[in-house]
Amino acid sequence: RERKQLTFILVNAGPGEDHHALCRRIERSTGLAAYTRDEFKWKTVMYFVANTGIPINFGIAVGLGFVIGAVITGFVFFSFTLDNLRFLGTLKAMGATNRYLYNVIVQQALIAALVGYPLAMIVSAFVVQGSAKGGAAILLPWQLAAALFVLTIVMCVSAAMASINRVTRLDPAMVFKG
Repeated sequence: RERKQLTFILVNAGPGEDHHALCRRIERSTGLAAYTRDEFKWKTVMYFVANTGIPINFGIAVGLGFVIGAVITGFVFFSFTLDNLRFLGTLKAMGATNRYLYNVIVQQALIAALVGYPLAMIVSAFVVQGSAKGGAAILLPWQLAAALFVLTIVMCVSAAMASINRVTRLDPAMVFKG
């Protein structure tokens, strides 16, 4: 039983040959579609977008990862703020403004992001390298790494902002209440 349907044939253009012109010649002579490398790549991506659930599943996984990361980060910053209310109250009793306290908390969030992101990228590099040995390789282009860096900063600062409300309502006199 031989296969009666052709999937694709790879054609290597000669040096200096116009790829679009070559595709048009192949289409005229065979009656079949011909694509350049970029067109074929885009057509393949669009096939998976239109005919599989991969983008939806991936989007849900990314969304859940972001929500879970934000919740965990928020709890960490909130518990840090609660643990250090006496110190923040002392700063407020010494005349620190709410804006100064905001800056302290946001700077701590930025430090957490700047320390956590490289650690996560090291783990990701091992995952990417390990996936190359399997059937489905994971790609991590620099654009995605840069977007993840921005997302990490946004997530950490947003989580820290949730605890700032508690600091603004802080009574500096609580430091002296034993």
